[in-house]
Amino acid sequence: MMRTDILFSSPHLRFSRAQQEAILAWGKAMGGRDIPSLYKLDKFQREALDAVGNPTVKIRTASGNVFYMNTIRETLMKHYAHPPTRRKIHKYPEFTGDRVSEVWQAGKWLVDAPDEVLTPMVRQNGEDFYVNELTRCAAGKWFIPKRFFELGGKMWAKGHEVIETSVSHNSGCVATVRLTFIFRAA
Repeated sequence: MMRTDILFSSPHLRFSRAQQEAILAWGKAMGGRDIPSLYKLDKFQREALDAVGNPTVKIRTASGNVFYMNTIRETLMKHYAHPPTRRKIHKYPEFTGDRVSEVWQAGKWLVDAPDEVLTPMVRQNGEDFYVNELTRCAAGKWFIPKRFFELGGKMWAKGHEVIETSVSHNSGCVATVRLTFIFRAA
């Protein structure tokens, strides 16, 4: 059932109802097992959409034109779930100086975008670093990253330097907000 659904739902191969019936009849005539009817296939598709939801929304314009739209969130989720596509997604803003040739190099994404909409984590040398989490840098300094970006092919972070202090008989850390600091994720 699943393979038949995948074949008939492919965005690159569109089959008419008559073609679908002919393919299923041919499969039965060739001695295929478990060949579904179009009724069972339609029922399977409805149940699948009910179970996982249908991200596609039908829109009718004032002039009567009909088009279908997926939300950006759903589209990105689908792209990110597909490994060959995921490898091509540029996940971090990139600082390139005055040269801008891609959207991720522009100031809107590098500077203006709110921190919470950017990628919240970076993996470097098998270690995960998250925004808003205290991190000890290679030089022994403490740092709280607010956003990650690429510069010269290396991963960097913008955030707040943390200064270790002694407070009476207790020692602790106090995050400075006066200084925005940038470090390279090793």
